[in-house]
Amino acid sequence: MSESQTELRPLAPAASEGAQATRPLNEKAFYLEEFYGKGLLFALIPPAGQRLSELDSLARTLRELVRNQTRCILIAAEDVLPRVLRRMGRLAPRQPPPIFDPTRGLRTRPYPPDSAVTQIWRMLRAGRIAVAGARTTDAEDLTVFAQELASRLDVFKLVLLDRQGGLTEPDGRRDSFVQIRQIGGLARRERSKLRRVILRAARRALEDGVNSVNLTAPRSVYEELFSFVGTGTLFTKAAYGSVKSIALEDFEEAEAMIKRGQNEGLLLTRTDEEIDRLLPSCFGYRVADEHLAGICSLLTEPYHRERAGELTALYTLTRFQGEGVGAELVREVLKEARARKLRYVFACTSEEHAARFFKRLKFRKVGPADVPAAKWRDYNRERIKRLSIFRVDLNTPARVR
Repeated sequence: MSESQTELRPLAPAASEGAQATRPLNEKAFYLEEFYGKGLLFALIPPAGQRLSELDSLARTLRELVRNQTRCILIAAEDVLPRVLRRMGRLAPRQPPPIFDPTRGLRTRPYPPDSAVTQIWRMLRAGRIAVAGARTTDAEDLTVFAQELASRLDVFKLVLLDRQGGLTEPDGRRDSFVQIRQIGGLARRERSKLRRVILRAARRALEDGVNSVNLTAPRSVYEELFSFVGTGTLFTKAAYGSVKSIALEDFEEAEAMIKRGQNEGLLLTRTDEEIDRLLPSCFGYRVADEHLAGICSLLTEPYHRERAGELTALYTLTRFQGEGVGAELVREVLKEARARKLRYVFACTSEEHAARFFKRLKFRKVGPADVPAAKWRDYNRERIKRLSIFRVDLNTPARVR
């Protein structure tokens, strides 16, 4: 959404990355910061890895992560290891990759055994990347082994690389996010045995303490891990974010996010000074206590006499659109407005999509006279005619769905 001064546009898919002249909020940097110093385990699920071309994205991903001082572990079927190592080039560990047998010790604990963990640690200590083979071509066996190893190592993220990519709904829509409580239902309706195994492995990894699991195609793993759009499915244990007012240390990130929204055409252009005035009143939707995925400002200072607030600068990163982030931001902003004992909150938009958004959240359409006169000071009169103005009164609790 966006505003002219404080006028809102709808949350909508961003323009393609190649079409953007500038990217004030760098996607890769956003995620590299999250992955810094942590451990990621990648598993090539057979037959993935048999084609050299499908390893390009993986090699590029590993190169970025190793430069970022992220510890990377790659598990692949023994028969594809030569292709994997050839594609990795100088990035590949110098020592020969260990070969593990997923069927040995499966019913014993600890599993995988201490010896396997020791071999992986020695490679990571030498070069921050470990490559190992599994003595199997069975996709289910390798998936289970990778999950067990991820759980044993307590890695930050498990990345399952399957040619089919992420999960999709019957109508073809991609499931970008899945919480652990949803996995059982998805598994029951899934026809593919391998996919059921993958879903159970994702659930077990999350239950064992792995922070998140990604399921994507090897060809698109770079975009899955380093873009706001994503290409696969991200599994998390709980809701993937929470809302609270941003801290001073978040101002630079929030400013970059607003400017990104302006470049995407979702936020109308503001001067740096105008953005600065919004930052102190910004709330952020933070993913896994790491990064902002959405922001919204509750502007009250110009309207203190009326005890009113303006909801403005509502923007969500592309991957998080359609996931209820906008509604969650509005819900928390209204909660804060009640805590400040405001009489009402209003928002303005010139877009039908945004108008439907506010109607769905139980805002009622009003006229210019129903919001503070200060809103219209030095405001273009012709633009006012094109606006839809929405207001929610706060004398009774409002329900946001």
